[in-house]
Amino acid sequence: MKKYKTVIVTVAMLMLLASNITVYASPQNVNKGTIRVGSSGTYYPFTFIEGDSAKGFEIDVWNEIGKRLGYNIEHKTASFSGLFGMLDSDKIDVISNQITITDEREKKYYFSDPYVESGAQIVVKSGNDNIKSVEDLSSKNVGVDLGSNYEEILKGKNEEANIITYQSTDAAFNDLIIGRIDAVVIDKISALININEKKLPLELSGEPFEKVVNAMVFAKNDVNVELVKEVNKVLEDMKNDGALEEISNQWLNSNVIASNETSFFSKLIKAVLAGAKVTIALSIISIVIGLLIGIIVSVIRYLRIPVLSQILGVYVSFFRGTPVLVQLFLLYFGLPQIFPILKGMSGFTATYIALGLNASAYISEVLRGAFDTIDKGQMEACLSIGMSNTQAIKRIILPQILRMSIPSIGNIYIDIVKGSSLAFTIGVAEMLAKAQMVASTNYKFFQSYIVVAIVYWILIEIFNYIQRLIERKLSIY
Repeated sequence: MKKYKTVIVTVAMLMLLASNITVYASPQNVNKGTIRVGSSGTYYPFTFIEGDSAKGFEIDVWNEIGKRLGYNIEHKTASFSGLFGMLDSDKIDVISNQITITDEREKKYYFSDPYVESGAQIVVKSGNDNIKSVEDLSSKNVGVDLGSNYEEILKGKNEEANIITYQSTDAAFNDLIIGRIDAVVIDKISALININEKKLPLELSGEPFEKVVNAMVFAKNDVNVELVKEVNKVLEDMKNDGALEEISNQWLNSNVIASNETSFFSKLIKAVLAGAKVTIALSIISIVIGLLIGIIVSVIRYLRIPVLSQILGVYVSFFRGTPVLVQLFLLYFGLPQIFPILKGMSGFTATYIALGLNASAYISEVLRGAFDTIDKGQMEACLSIGMSNTQAIKRIILPQILRMSIPSIGNIYIDIVKGSSLAFTIGVAEMLAKAQMVASTNYKFFQSYIVVAIVYWILIEIFNYIQRLIERKLSIY
Protein backbone atom coordinates (compact mmCIF):
# COMPACT_ATOMS: atom_id res chain seq x y z
CA MET A 1 0.00 0.00 0.00
CA LYS A 2 2.95 2.37 0.47
CA LYS A 3 3.32 2.83 -3.24
CA TYR A 4 -0.17 4.38 -3.39
CA LYS A 5 0.36 6.79 -0.50
CA THR A 6 2.38 9.08 -2.74
CA VAL A 7 -0.46 9.24 -5.25
CA ILE A 8 -3.05 9.90 -2.52
CA VAL A 9 -0.95 12.64 -0.93
CA THR A 10 -0.27 14.24 -4.34
CA VAL A 11 -3.97 14.29 -5.25
CA ALA A 12 -4.85 15.72 -1.83
CA MET A 13 -2.28 18.50 -2.21
CA LEU A 14 -3.49 19.34 -5.71
CA MET A 15 -7.12 19.50 -4.53
CA LEU A 16 -6.06 21.77 -1.66
CA LEU A 17 -4.24 24.01 -4.16
CA ALA A 18 -7.34 24.09 -6.35
CA SER A 19 -9.54 25.08 -3.42
CA ASN A 20 -7.21 28.00 -2.68
CA ILE A 21 -7.09 29.15 -6.30
CA THR A 22 -10.83 29.07 -6.95
CA VAL A 23 -11.14 32.45 -5.33
CA TYR A 24 -10.14 33.81 -8.72
CA ALA A 25 -13.49 32.67 -10.12
CA SER A 26 -16.15 35.35 -9.99
CA PRO A 27 -19.31 34.02 -8.33
CA GLN A 28 -22.73 35.11 -9.48
CA ASN A 29 -23.67 38.39 -7.83
CA VAL A 30 -27.37 38.39 -6.99
CA ASN A 31 -27.38 41.72 -5.21
CA LYS A 32 -30.42 43.69 -6.41
CA GLY A 33 -28.39 46.87 -6.23
CA THR A 34 -25.95 45.57 -8.85
CA ILE A 35 -26.09 45.89 -12.63
CA ARG A 36 -23.94 43.29 -14.38
CA VAL A 37 -22.52 44.85 -17.54
CA GLY A 38 -21.06 42.55 -20.19
CA SER A 39 -18.41 43.58 -22.72
CA SER A 40 -15.71 41.84 -24.74
CA GLY A 41 -12.71 43.50 -23.10
CA THR A 42 -10.96 43.43 -26.49
CA TYR A 43 -12.66 46.30 -28.33
CA TYR A 44 -10.28 49.20 -27.81
CA PRO A 45 -10.94 51.99 -26.88
CA PHE A 46 -14.54 51.18 -25.96
CA THR A 47 -13.69 48.25 -23.69
CA PHE A 48 -10.31 46.71 -22.91
CA ILE A 49 -8.42 45.25 -19.97
CA GLU A 50 -5.45 46.96 -18.35
CA GLY A 51 -3.92 45.01 -15.50
CA ASP A 52 -6.90 43.43 -13.75
CA SER A 53 -9.30 46.28 -14.49
CA ALA A 54 -11.77 46.90 -17.29
CA LYS A 55 -11.29 50.30 -18.91
CA GLY A 56 -12.59 52.30 -21.84
CA PHE A 57 -15.47 54.43 -23.04
CA GLU A 58 -18.19 51.87 -22.22
CA ILE A 59 -16.76 51.25 -18.76
CA ASP A 60 -16.70 54.94 -17.81
CA VAL A 61 -20.19 55.52 -19.21
CA TRP A 62 -21.60 52.75 -17.05
CA ASN A 63 -19.65 53.79 -13.98
CA GLU A 64 -21.24 57.24 -14.35
CA ILE A 65 -24.70 55.70 -14.88
CA GLY A 66 -24.25 53.59 -11.75
CA LYS A 67 -23.17 56.60 -9.74
CA ARG A 68 -26.21 58.62 -10.81
CA LEU A 69 -28.72 55.82 -10.34
CA GLY A 70 -27.22 54.47 -7.12
CA TYR A 71 -26.31 51.05 -8.55
CA ASN A 72 -23.12 49.09 -8.06
CA ILE A 73 -21.71 48.28 -11.52
CA GLU A 74 -20.11 44.87 -12.00
CA HIS A 75 -18.17 44.59 -15.27
CA LYS A 76 -17.92 41.12 -16.83
CA THR A 77 -15.88 40.26 -19.89
CA ALA A 78 -16.31 37.44 -22.41
CA SER A 79 -15.62 36.90 -26.07
CA PHE A 80 -18.08 38.91 -28.17
CA SER A 81 -19.74 35.75 -29.51
CA GLY A 82 -20.61 34.70 -25.95
CA LEU A 83 -22.15 37.96 -24.74
CA PHE A 84 -25.67 37.38 -26.07
CA GLY A 85 -25.67 33.87 -24.61
CA MET A 86 -24.75 35.33 -21.23
CA LEU A 87 -27.59 37.85 -21.55
CA ASP A 88 -30.10 35.14 -22.52
CA SER A 89 -29.11 32.95 -19.59
CA ASP A 90 -29.21 35.81 -17.04
CA LYS A 91 -25.47 35.85 -16.45
CA ILE A 92 -25.41 39.58 -17.19
CA ASP A 93 -28.09 42.31 -17.21
CA VAL A 94 -26.90 44.37 -20.16
CA ILE A 95 -24.42 44.25 -23.05
CA SER A 96 -22.44 47.43 -23.56
CA ASN A 97 -20.12 46.82 -26.50
CA GLN A 98 -21.17 49.18 -29.30
CA ILE A 99 -24.09 46.99 -30.35
CA THR A 100 -25.90 48.02 -33.51
CA ILE A 101 -29.69 48.28 -33.39
CA THR A 102 -31.41 45.99 -35.88
CA ASP A 103 -35.03 44.93 -36.43
CA GLU A 104 -34.21 41.31 -35.59
CA ARG A 105 -32.52 42.24 -32.33
CA GLU A 106 -35.32 44.61 -31.33
CA LYS A 107 -37.79 41.72 -31.54
CA LYS A 108 -35.87 39.85 -28.85
CA TYR A 109 -34.20 42.52 -26.70
CA TYR A 110 -34.75 45.97 -25.23
CA PHE A 111 -32.40 48.70 -26.44
CA SER A 112 -31.41 51.89 -24.73
CA ASP A 113 -31.55 55.13 -26.66
CA PRO A 114 -28.60 55.38 -29.10
CA TYR A 115 -25.60 57.04 -27.50
CA VAL A 116 -22.96 56.61 -30.24
CA GLU A 117 -23.30 57.21 -33.98
CA SER A 118 -20.79 55.84 -36.44
CA GLY A 119 -20.75 54.05 -39.80
CA ALA A 120 -19.77 50.79 -41.46
CA GLN A 121 -16.21 51.44 -42.58
CA ILE A 122 -13.92 49.46 -44.91
CA VAL A 123 -10.35 49.11 -43.59
CA VAL A 124 -7.52 47.95 -45.85
CA LYS A 125 -3.77 47.53 -45.61
CA SER A 126 -1.80 50.71 -46.20
CA GLY A 127 -1.10 51.28 -49.88
CA ASN A 128 -3.96 49.12 -51.12
CA ASP A 129 -5.61 51.17 -53.91
CA ASN A 130 -7.64 48.30 -55.32
CA ILE A 131 -10.46 48.66 -52.81
CA LYS A 132 -12.16 52.04 -52.72
CA SER A 133 -15.84 51.16 -52.20
CA VAL A 134 -18.08 48.33 -51.08
CA GLU A 135 -18.50 47.26 -54.71
CA ASP A 136 -14.77 46.52 -54.88
CA LEU A 137 -15.16 43.84 -52.18
CA SER A 138 -16.58 41.32 -54.68
CA SER A 139 -14.63 38.03 -54.47
CA LYS A 140 -12.45 39.57 -51.75
CA ASN A 141 -11.88 38.06 -48.28
CA VAL A 142 -13.46 40.45 -45.79
CA GLY A 143 -13.24 40.10 -42.02
CA VAL A 144 -16.04 40.97 -39.59
CA ASP A 145 -16.65 40.31 -35.89
CA LEU A 146 -18.61 37.15 -35.10
CA GLY A 147 -22.10 38.14 -33.93
CA SER A 148 -21.78 41.74 -35.10
CA ASN A 149 -24.21 43.40 -37.50
CA TYR A 150 -21.54 44.19 -40.08
CA GLU A 151 -21.89 40.78 -41.71
CA GLU A 152 -25.56 41.44 -42.51
CA ILE A 153 -24.84 45.00 -43.63
CA LEU A 154 -22.10 43.79 -45.97
CA LYS A 155 -24.29 41.01 -47.37
CA GLY A 156 -26.98 43.56 -48.13
CA LYS A 157 -24.52 45.75 -50.02
CA ASN A 158 -22.38 43.12 -51.76
CA GLU A 159 -23.42 39.46 -51.84
CA GLU A 160 -20.26 38.47 -53.71
CA ALA A 161 -17.90 39.36 -50.86
CA ASN A 162 -16.30 36.36 -49.13
CA ILE A 163 -17.06 37.12 -45.49
CA ILE A 164 -14.85 35.64 -42.76
CA THR A 165 -15.93 35.94 -39.11
CA TYR A 166 -13.53 36.50 -36.22
CA GLN A 167 -13.87 36.25 -32.44
CA SER A 168 -12.55 39.81 -32.14
CA THR A 169 -11.63 42.84 -34.23
CA ASP A 170 -8.03 42.43 -33.08
CA ALA A 171 -7.82 39.01 -34.73
CA ALA A 172 -9.33 40.39 -37.95
CA PHE A 173 -6.91 43.34 -38.03
CA ASN A 174 -3.99 41.02 -37.37
CA ASP A 175 -4.94 38.85 -40.36
CA LEU A 176 -5.35 41.97 -42.48
CA ILE A 177 -1.87 43.17 -41.53
CA ILE A 178 -0.40 39.74 -42.32
CA GLY A 179 -2.24 39.63 -45.64
CA ARG A 180 -4.57 36.69 -45.07
CA ILE A 181 -7.62 38.83 -45.86
CA ASP A 182 -8.17 41.85 -48.10
CA ALA A 183 -10.29 44.11 -45.88
CA VAL A 184 -12.13 44.44 -42.59
CA VAL A 185 -15.52 46.05 -42.07
CA ILE A 186 -15.93 47.72 -38.70
CA ASP A 187 -17.33 50.95 -37.26
CA LYS A 188 -15.40 54.02 -38.33
CA ILE A 189 -14.68 55.39 -34.85
CA SER A 190 -13.04 52.21 -33.59
CA ALA A 191 -11.11 51.75 -36.84
CA LEU A 192 -9.75 55.29 -36.84
CA ILE A 193 -8.66 55.21 -33.21
CA ASN A 194 -7.04 51.79 -33.44
CA ILE A 195 -5.08 52.76 -36.54
CA ASN A 196 -3.91 56.12 -35.18
CA GLU A 197 -3.21 55.20 -31.57
CA LYS A 198 -1.56 51.84 -32.26
CA LYS A 199 0.19 53.03 -35.43
CA LEU A 200 -1.15 50.11 -37.45
CA PRO A 201 -0.14 49.78 -41.12
CA LEU A 202 -3.79 50.12 -42.12
CA GLU A 203 -5.97 52.84 -43.59
CA LEU A 204 -9.62 53.70 -44.12
CA SER A 205 -10.95 53.08 -47.59
CA GLY A 206 -13.45 55.74 -48.62
CA GLU A 207 -16.31 56.93 -46.45
CA PRO A 208 -18.65 54.72 -44.37
CA PHE A 209 -21.13 52.96 -46.65
CA GLU A 210 -23.86 52.61 -44.01
CA LYS A 211 -24.83 54.73 -41.01
CA VAL A 212 -24.76 52.80 -37.74
CA VAL A 213 -26.28 53.74 -34.39
CA ASN A 214 -25.19 51.84 -31.29
CA ALA A 215 -27.02 51.22 -28.04
CA MET A 216 -27.00 49.07 -24.92
CA VAL A 217 -28.85 45.75 -25.03
CA PHE A 218 -31.11 44.46 -22.23
CA ALA A 219 -32.98 41.18 -21.84
CA LYS A 220 -36.74 41.49 -22.31
CA ASN A 221 -38.28 41.10 -18.86
CA ASP A 222 -40.46 43.10 -16.48
CA VAL A 223 -37.56 44.32 -14.35
CA ASN A 224 -35.72 45.81 -17.31
CA VAL A 225 -38.71 47.83 -18.51
CA GLU A 226 -38.08 50.32 -15.73
CA LEU A 227 -34.31 49.94 -15.82
CA VAL A 228 -34.17 50.91 -19.50
CA LYS A 229 -36.25 54.01 -18.75
CA GLU A 230 -33.88 54.96 -15.93
CA VAL A 231 -30.82 54.44 -18.11
CA ASN A 232 -32.31 56.47 -20.96
CA LYS A 233 -33.08 59.33 -18.57
CA VAL A 234 -29.49 59.30 -17.28
CA LEU A 235 -28.05 59.16 -20.81
CA GLU A 236 -30.15 62.19 -21.74
CA ASP A 237 -28.94 64.04 -18.64
CA MET A 238 -25.33 63.11 -19.45
CA LYS A 239 -25.75 64.50 -22.97
CA ASN A 240 -27.25 67.72 -21.66
CA ASP A 241 -24.73 68.38 -18.89
CA GLY A 242 -21.69 67.45 -21.01
CA ALA A 243 -20.65 64.33 -19.08
CA LEU A 244 -21.06 62.05 -22.09
CA GLU A 245 -19.04 64.43 -24.26
CA GLU A 246 -16.31 64.56 -21.63
CA ILE A 247 -16.04 60.76 -21.52
CA SER A 248 -16.09 60.65 -25.31
CA ASN A 249 -13.28 63.19 -25.57
CA GLN A 250 -11.22 61.29 -23.04
CA TRP A 251 -11.34 58.01 -24.92
CA LEU A 252 -12.02 58.91 -28.52
CA ASN A 253 -9.85 62.00 -28.98
CA SER A 254 -6.72 61.36 -26.93
CA ASN A 255 -3.74 59.02 -26.87
CA VAL A 256 -4.14 56.46 -24.11
CA ILE A 257 -1.68 53.82 -25.33
CA ALA A 258 1.60 53.36 -23.51
CA SER A 259 4.44 52.73 -25.94
CA ASN A 260 7.03 51.61 -23.39
CA GLU A 261 8.23 48.10 -24.36
CA THR A 262 9.27 47.22 -20.81
CA SER A 263 5.87 48.25 -19.51
CA PHE A 264 4.19 46.02 -22.09
CA PHE A 265 6.15 42.90 -21.12
CA SER A 266 5.68 43.66 -17.45
CA LYS A 267 1.91 43.84 -17.94
CA LEU A 268 1.94 40.75 -20.14
CA ILE A 269 3.87 38.57 -17.69
CA LYS A 270 1.71 39.73 -14.80
CA ALA A 271 -1.49 39.06 -16.73
CA VAL A 272 -0.39 35.64 -17.99
CA LEU A 273 0.69 34.49 -14.53
CA ALA A 274 -2.63 35.62 -13.08
CA GLY A 275 -4.42 33.70 -15.82
CA ALA A 276 -2.21 30.66 -15.22
CA LYS A 277 -3.63 30.33 -11.71
CA VAL A 278 -7.11 30.03 -13.16
CA THR A 279 -5.89 27.56 -15.82
CA ILE A 280 -4.22 25.37 -13.18
CA ALA A 281 -7.30 25.44 -10.95
CA LEU A 282 -9.60 24.48 -13.81
CA SER A 283 -7.37 21.62 -14.94
CA ILE A 284 -6.88 20.14 -11.46
CA ILE A 285 -10.55 20.20 -10.50
CA SER A 286 -11.55 18.88 -13.92
CA ILE A 287 -9.18 15.89 -13.84
CA VAL A 288 -10.33 14.96 -10.33
CA ILE A 289 -13.96 15.02 -11.49
CA GLY A 290 -13.02 13.11 -14.63
CA LEU A 291 -11.15 10.41 -12.68
CA LEU A 292 -13.91 9.86 -10.13
CA ILE A 293 -16.70 9.64 -12.70
CA GLY A 294 -14.54 7.76 -15.20
CA ILE A 295 -13.69 5.04 -12.68
CA ILE A 296 -17.34 4.62 -11.71
CA VAL A 297 -18.49 4.45 -15.35
CA SER A 298 -15.78 1.97 -16.35
CA VAL A 299 -16.49 -0.35 -13.42
CA ILE A 300 -20.24 -0.37 -14.10
CA ARG A 301 -19.68 -1.11 -17.77
CA TYR A 302 -17.08 -3.77 -16.93
CA LEU A 303 -19.57 -5.53 -14.65
CA ARG A 304 -22.25 -5.12 -17.34
CA ILE A 305 -24.93 -4.02 -14.91
CA PRO A 306 -28.23 -4.16 -16.87
CA VAL A 307 -29.84 -0.87 -18.00
CA LEU A 308 -27.31 1.28 -16.15
CA SER A 309 -24.49 0.00 -18.35
CA GLN A 310 -26.45 0.89 -21.50
CA ILE A 311 -27.29 4.36 -20.20
CA LEU A 312 -23.64 5.04 -19.41
CA GLY A 313 -22.71 3.80 -22.88
CA VAL A 314 -24.86 6.60 -24.32
CA TYR A 315 -23.26 9.05 -21.84
CA VAL A 316 -19.77 8.12 -23.06
CA SER A 317 -20.85 8.28 -26.71
CA PHE A 318 -22.32 11.78 -26.27
CA PHE A 319 -19.31 13.32 -24.53
CA ARG A 320 -16.84 11.70 -26.93
CA GLY A 321 -18.92 12.56 -29.98
CA THR A 322 -19.58 16.27 -29.42
CA PRO A 323 -17.13 19.22 -29.17
CA VAL A 324 -16.17 20.46 -25.72
CA LEU A 325 -17.29 23.98 -26.67
CA VAL A 326 -20.79 22.75 -27.49
CA GLN A 327 -20.95 20.92 -24.16
CA LEU A 328 -19.77 24.06 -22.38
CA PHE A 329 -22.42 26.22 -24.06
CA LEU A 330 -25.15 23.68 -23.33
CA LEU A 331 -24.20 23.62 -19.66
CA TYR A 332 -23.75 27.37 -19.20
CA PHE A 333 -26.30 28.88 -21.60
CA GLY A 334 -28.76 26.10 -22.39
CA LEU A 335 -29.57 24.23 -19.18
CA PRO A 336 -30.24 27.39 -17.08
CA GLN A 337 -33.14 28.19 -19.42
CA ILE A 338 -34.70 24.82 -18.59
CA PHE A 339 -33.58 24.59 -14.95
CA PRO A 340 -33.64 28.12 -13.43
CA ILE A 341 -31.73 26.90 -10.36
CA LEU A 342 -28.60 26.71 -12.56
CA LYS A 343 -28.70 30.44 -13.36
CA GLY A 344 -26.47 31.14 -10.39
CA MET A 345 -23.70 28.89 -11.73
CA SER A 346 -20.53 30.85 -12.47
CA GLY A 347 -18.54 30.50 -15.66
CA PHE A 348 -15.66 29.01 -13.68
CA THR A 349 -17.89 26.29 -12.26
CA ALA A 350 -19.46 25.54 -15.63
CA THR A 351 -16.02 25.19 -17.22
CA TYR A 352 -14.58 22.66 -14.79
CA ILE A 353 -17.81 20.65 -14.83
CA ALA A 354 -17.86 20.56 -18.64
CA LEU A 355 -14.16 19.69 -18.88
CA GLY A 356 -14.53 17.10 -16.11
CA LEU A 357 -17.51 15.37 -17.71
CA ASN A 358 -15.80 15.35 -21.09
CA ALA A 359 -12.63 13.89 -19.56
CA SER A 360 -14.60 11.24 -17.67
CA ALA A 361 -15.88 9.77 -20.94
CA TYR A 362 -12.36 9.37 -22.30
CA ILE A 363 -10.95 8.11 -18.99
CA SER A 364 -13.72 5.51 -18.73
CA GLU A 365 -12.80 4.17 -22.17
CA VAL A 366 -9.10 4.07 -21.26
CA LEU A 367 -9.90 2.12 -18.08
CA ARG A 368 -12.35 -0.15 -19.89
CA GLY A 369 -9.59 -1.08 -22.33
CA ALA A 370 -7.25 -1.70 -19.40
CA PHE A 371 -9.85 -3.96 -17.76
CA ASP A 372 -9.80 -6.14 -20.86
CA THR A 373 -6.04 -6.67 -20.53
CA ILE A 374 -6.36 -8.20 -17.05
CA ASP A 375 -6.39 -11.99 -17.01
CA LYS A 376 -9.91 -13.22 -16.29
CA GLY A 377 -8.37 -15.78 -13.96
CA GLN A 378 -7.59 -13.03 -11.44
CA MET A 379 -11.28 -12.21 -11.00
CA GLU A 380 -12.15 -15.89 -10.79
CA ALA A 381 -9.45 -16.41 -8.15
CA CYS A 382 -10.80 -13.49 -6.11
CA LEU A 383 -14.34 -14.83 -6.26
CA SER A 384 -13.17 -18.33 -5.35
CA ILE A 385 -11.75 -17.13 -2.02
CA GLY A 386 -14.96 -15.35 -1.08
CA MET A 387 -14.39 -11.81 -2.36
CA SER A 388 -17.33 -9.93 -3.86
CA ASN A 389 -17.06 -8.33 -7.30
CA THR A 390 -16.65 -4.92 -5.67
CA GLN A 391 -13.88 -6.14 -3.34
CA ALA A 392 -12.04 -7.88 -6.17
CA ILE A 393 -12.10 -4.79 -8.38
CA LYS A 394 -11.17 -2.42 -5.55
CA ARG A 395 -8.32 -4.47 -4.08
CA ILE A 396 -6.88 -6.42 -7.01
CA ILE A 397 -8.06 -5.26 -10.44
CA LEU A 398 -8.39 -1.46 -10.17
CA PRO A 399 -4.88 -0.77 -8.76
CA GLN A 400 -3.38 -2.64 -11.72
CA ILE A 401 -5.37 -0.85 -14.42
CA LEU A 402 -4.78 2.57 -12.86
CA ARG A 403 -1.04 1.96 -12.96
CA MET A 404 -1.22 0.83 -16.59
CA SER A 405 -3.46 3.77 -17.55
CA ILE A 406 -1.33 6.59 -16.13
CA PRO A 407 0.24 7.58 -19.53
CA SER A 408 -3.16 7.73 -21.24
CA ILE A 409 -4.76 9.62 -18.36
CA GLY A 410 -1.80 11.98 -18.46
CA ASN A 411 -2.58 12.78 -22.10
CA ILE A 412 -6.18 13.49 -21.16
CA TYR A 413 -5.01 15.89 -18.44
CA ILE A 414 -2.83 17.71 -20.98
CA ASP A 415 -5.89 18.10 -23.22
CA ILE A 416 -7.78 19.55 -20.26
CA VAL A 417 -5.07 22.14 -19.65
CA LYS A 418 -5.20 23.24 -23.27
CA GLY A 419 -8.99 22.98 -23.43
CA SER A 420 -9.35 25.39 -20.53
CA SER A 421 -8.66 28.19 -23.03
CA LEU A 422 -12.32 27.84 -24.11
CA ALA A 423 -13.39 29.32 -20.78
CA PHE A 424 -13.13 32.89 -22.06
CA THR A 425 -16.13 32.30 -24.32
CA ILE A 426 -18.27 32.34 -21.18
CA GLY A 427 -16.43 35.07 -19.31
CA VAL A 428 -13.63 33.27 -17.43
CA ALA A 429 -10.34 35.09 -17.97
CA GLU A 430 -7.79 32.28 -18.05
CA MET A 431 -4.23 32.46 -19.33
CA LEU A 432 -4.85 32.84 -23.07
CA ALA A 433 -7.66 35.34 -22.51
CA LYS A 434 -5.40 37.50 -20.33
CA ALA A 435 -2.76 37.55 -23.05
CA GLN A 436 -5.32 38.48 -25.71
CA MET A 437 -6.56 41.35 -23.57
CA VAL A 438 -3.05 42.74 -23.18
CA ALA A 439 -2.30 42.28 -26.88
CA SER A 440 -5.50 44.04 -27.91
CA THR A 441 -4.15 47.36 -26.63
CA ASN A 442 -1.06 47.38 -28.88
CA TYR A 443 -1.33 44.49 -31.36
CA LYS A 444 1.77 42.71 -30.15
CA PHE A 445 0.13 39.35 -30.72
CA PHE A 446 3.32 37.50 -31.62
CA GLN A 447 5.02 38.39 -28.34
CA SER A 448 1.86 37.67 -26.35
CA TYR A 449 1.24 34.27 -27.89
CA ILE A 450 4.90 33.26 -27.58
CA VAL A 451 4.81 34.01 -23.85
CA VAL A 452 1.55 32.06 -23.46
CA ALA A 453 2.94 29.12 -25.43
CA ILE A 454 6.06 29.02 -23.24
CA VAL A 455 4.02 29.11 -20.03
CA TYR A 456 1.74 26.32 -21.32
CA TRP A 457 4.83 24.33 -22.24
CA ILE A 458 6.36 24.82 -18.79
CA LEU A 459 3.14 23.76 -17.06
CA ILE A 460 2.88 20.63 -19.18
CA GLU A 461 6.54 19.74 -18.61
CA ILE A 462 6.07 20.10 -14.84
CA PHE A 463 3.13 17.73 -15.05
CA ASN A 464 5.10 15.30 -17.22
CA TYR A 465 7.82 15.24 -14.57
CA ILE A 466 5.27 14.52 -11.83
CA GLN A 467 3.73 11.81 -14.03
CA ARG A 468 7.11 10.12 -14.49
CA LEU A 469 7.69 10.16 -10.72
CA ILE A 470 4.32 8.52 -10.14
CA GLU A 471 4.96 5.90 -12.82
CA ARG A 472 8.39 5.10 -11.32
CA LYS A 473 6.93 4.82 -7.83
CA LEU A 474 4.08 2.56 -8.88
CA SER A 475 6.41 0.34 -10.90
CA ILE A 476 8.16 -0.82 -7.73
CA TYR A 477 6.65 -4.06 -6.46
